[in-house]
Amino acid sequence: MAVLFATALTACQALPPAPANEAATASVTASQNGKRYSIDTQASEIRLLVYRDGPMARVGHNHVMTGSVRGELNVSDTAAASGFRIEIPVESLEVDAPVPRGEEGAEFAVSVSEPARKGTRDNLLGAEVLDAARYPLIVIESAALLGPRWNPEVAARITVRGKTSELKFPVAVFEQPGLLTVIAAFRVLQSDLGIKPFSILGGAVTVRDAIYIRVRLVARPAAE
Repeated sequence: MAVLFATALTACQALPPAPANEAATASVTASQNGKRYSIDTQASEIRLLVYRDGPMARVGHNHVMTGSVRGELNVSDTAAASGFRIEIPVESLEVDAPVPRGEEGAEFAVSVSEPARKGTRDNLLGAEVLDAARYPLIVIESAALLGPRWNPEVAARITVRGKTSELKFPVAVFEQPGLLTVIAAFRVLQSDLGIKPFSILGGAVTVRDAIYIRVRLVARPAAE
């Protein structure tokens, strides 16, 4: 089984229509007044928890998918004046690597064979799901940040397979000299992103519409 990207801090919610200049204003403010941080790809990770479903779900597996993250954060004196753009290369997505799978507990305790891992990843990157050949990147960009710098509510836009959808979720921000760490956990629905959940055997085994996502970003001051 395979499925698209993407319990948590909160569930993602659809955003109300934003003013036409909202994202542009936030971006300009951040770039003019903020401090630029580059994401440390080696230290950062996105993790997706994908669950089996359907009348014959017992013959399938739950999956842990991990991917690399790159991009830039602009951090200003207030959350409202800050922003970010991150990219997830679709080819970086891995399925059921032993360490992250072991960290996720009993629902992922059953081991997955190497052929099954490969088959799931092939389906994930194939034309029916992420279509990595045509759409090599998943992009998440901030539209607005509200609340304190250490725990803002983020309104963001995610682009998958050329379709842009809206998300809303909280993040926790930890600042140290020369280092910024951002943690988030939230839920998305594949159907909200324009993706039909993967299924086999005429729908007897399917992937649950809801996917739970964990993100850890480690960033350092960008070189001028």
